[in-house]
Amino acid sequence: NSTPGAVIHYTIDGTTPTPSSPVYTGPFTVTQSRTVKAMATASGMANSNVASTSYTIKVATPSLSPAGGTFSQPQTVTIGVSTPGANIRYTTDGSTPTGSSPLYTGPISVTQTTTVRAIGTKSGLANSDVVSATYTLRAVTPTFNPPGGNYLLPQLVSISSATPGVTIHYTTNGSTPTTSSPVYSGSILVILTTTIKAIAVKPGWSQSTEGSATYRFLL
Repeated sequence: NSTPGAVIHYTIDGTTPTPSSPVYTGPFTVTQSRTVKAMATASGMANSNVASTSYTIKVATPSLSPAGGTFSQPQTVTIGVSTPGANIRYTTDGSTPTGSSPLYTGPISVTQTTTVRAIGTKSGLANSDVVSATYTLRAVTPTFNPPGGNYLLPQLVSISSATPGVTIHYTTNGSTPTTSSPVYSGSILVILTTTIKAIAVKPGWSQSTEGSATYRFLL
């Protein structure tokens, strides 16, 4: 305060300061969200107007590991926050987390395409910003055994994907397979030059990229 000899009284609980409020004697630390109010008094003078300012202390934004992306197998997601004593609240259904969302207590198993969102909370502090990551699980591209190539004799071709529990759809006429294409259920006998194409699908996962193999027979 610029008035010589003035005494500053202040509060940190949002109440209006009076001459009986604590006397300011030097800088103090604000460790949680506070509204600081102050007024100056001096003998023989009217009290100053009240000055007020609010300090919002937020929890640090949580971090997700691994980062979001496309994966060929289920992921174990961990969430951390650097603010000591903070709790983490999260969702896996795409909604925005709040202070009443599930409490994070340990790694989250992601077994299908999922968006994880999280916030940090702590008493006296504002909630953190929301962190979000999408984990896209994509089925592994089907492979063929034997592989495509030139052969003298008919071939019995099997199709597989490294992703457990998939359904494989295929074509033998060179067209692009879809989920309406025949379902692979056993080895395919190839006796003429043929191009086999296949995709792998699984509920909750993204469809695989297309696998293709051409079998040519030499005269």
